[in-house]
Amino acid sequence: MKTNKLILPLLGLTLMLPALANADALPNEPTAPTVTSADVPAAPMSVYTVKMKVNDPMLDNNGRMVKMDTNPMLWKGMVYVPVRALAEGVGAKVAWTEATGETVIWAGSYVMKFWVGRDAMEINDARISIGSKVMLNEDGRVMVPLRFIADQLGWQLDYSTLDWSITLTKMVQP
Repeated sequence: MKTNKLILPLLGLTLMLPALANADALPNEPTAPTVTSADVPAAPMSVYTVKMKVNDPMLDNNGRMVKMDTNPMLWKGMVYVPVRALAEGVGAKVAWTEATGETVIWAGSYVMKFWVGRDAMEINDARISIGSKVMLNEDGRVMVPLRFIADQLGWQLDYSTLDWSITLTKMVQP
């Protein structure tokens, strides 16, 4: 009997020793688990769509219809769009300086500069050839070649030569 009384406390101490040995490693307060990028879900993305037609003043801005003050047009085989209407339609800020013919657009992390009569522009201070001149239409609006701008800003561009409809799409964070 004396042996049982001695064995039980020793057995209890033996079972507790590993826990006691690591007692200083155990936090007094709960700590946050380590989070890796694989554990964090990606921000939700949605499709943003802009639709328009050549010679039509209506712009479908992601389901919201807006009347532009001038029409997209076809010139020398290229679709040109009014840069202010398109930029403001997608939430960018636009400034125009008549004396220099400069248009500046602030869109997210992009600062874009266009000059009437020039075939180059700047995006974040990097000069890029557009391949066709920026121009003023008969309404006095700055017109830019759509494909070039769409490509530079990561928009998918689709168009139909049947009715000259244009669709721009981009994945964005809401």
